[in-house]
Amino acid sequence: MSRGALRSFYNGSRWLHIYLSTALFGLLVFFCVTGVVLNHVGWLDGGGKEGELDISVPPQWQALAQSPPQLIAAVGDYLCQQHNLEHPRAVEWSADDAELVLDYALPAGYALATLDLQGEVLLLEYHKGSWLGVWSDLHKGRHSGLAWSWVIDISAVLMLLFALTGLIILWQNRGKRRSGMLAAVLGALTPVLIYFLFVPTLTGV
Repeated sequence: MSRGALRSFYNGSRWLHIYLSTALFGLLVFFCVTGVVLNHVGWLDGGGKEGELDISVPPQWQALAQSPPQLIAAVGDYLCQQHNLEHPRAVEWSADDAELVLDYALPAGYALATLDLQGEVLLLEYHKGSWLGVWSDLHKGRHSGLAWSWVIDISAVLMLLFALTGLIILWQNRGKRRSGMLAAVLGALTPVLIYFLFVPTLTGV
């Protein structure tokens, strides 16, 4: 690689490193804080909000009792529009009891909708976790939806690129190259050594 091309490569790496650090600042802080929270699960005990709602059944739902797919779609649309509930993890229909159950998973909570056509009531039971609980589930990508899953994947790739451009910038600095690379190697090896020396593992099987 020519000297001019190498200079352009280093300048581009520095530019990318600077703007990745600023763009990722919020997410880096978020994942650092929630990582600490996950390491102290006792902080997640208690808090949150739970309750239930009784909702009158619209007359048109009664007419759909003989067509479960249409009934499920109608109830699902209602819950989506009125309570922002989408994509239930489980749907159960009992023709004998004329009962429909839709189970929704949420970060640090859940919502369970039970439609009783005979009693003409839709019961919505819910639990909304504390903000720490919600943050911890967002850190893990648990019950957080496809869009948040993309946030995790894309931010992970960008953080890796941020780290690599930092190493490239360090390599350019001849005065600090050796000590910097030594620190990088020690930083990578230390958690590996801690794992093998101190973390409980199963052996002999």
